Amino acid sequence: MNRAQLLLNDAQDRRLREMAADRGKSISEIVRQILDEYFSWQDSQVQEKNLRILQALDHIREETAQHGVYEEDPVNQARQERDEENEDLWRQWS
Repeated sequence: MNRAQLLLNDAQDRRLREMAADRGKSISEIVRQILDEYFSWQDSQVQEKNLRILQALDHIREETAQHGVYEEDPVNQARQERDEENEDLWRQWS
């Protein structure tokens, strides 16, 4: 184990001492337990977030499979349509 020094405010110190006395453990044991619980909670939060992201990706895949993927080049198609419209206008006004 590694040694660490913490600066606690009065309320934190009082609460830690009470918890340690109530449970018959040292303050160090209580702090380690609190940290372990926090790290476990944090890991579960990350896992839940990752699961939500994967579910969103699955939804996108399902939508893509249902509707298909547009394989044309929409930007170039829009440019061609614009150019054709411009040519038609030039012909009308010439």
